[in-house]
Amino acid sequence: MSDRVLIPLPGVGTLELTREAYEAALRPIAAPEPDRAPVGDATELVTAKTLAAALSLPISCLYEYAKSNRIPCVRVGKHVRFDQQQVLAALRTTGDVTVGHS
Repeated sequence: MSDRVLIPLPGVGTLELTREAYEAALRPIAAPEPDRAPVGDATELVTAKTLAAALSLPISCLYEYAKSNRIPCVRVGKHVRFDQQQVLAALRTTGDVTVGHS
């Protein structure tokens, strides 16, 4: 057996690797550990559906409030999540938010 591995690359030529480098390239790369907050500081984010059920509000109302920055939200791509405690605090301090019929 040869201690070199030749890998043809169309249009470029040939890549020559040592056996060790070739085997190392085949091993999966371990994903780095994500930075995690300590359990005591962890915040649970909920969906609009879950929050709407807890507050007895339509989902569209929550999205409208989030879009107008009346309640805090977290956006990840196209997904919107809410910290229920922060939302409740924002609703308590905002005088112009009316829940239900008045």
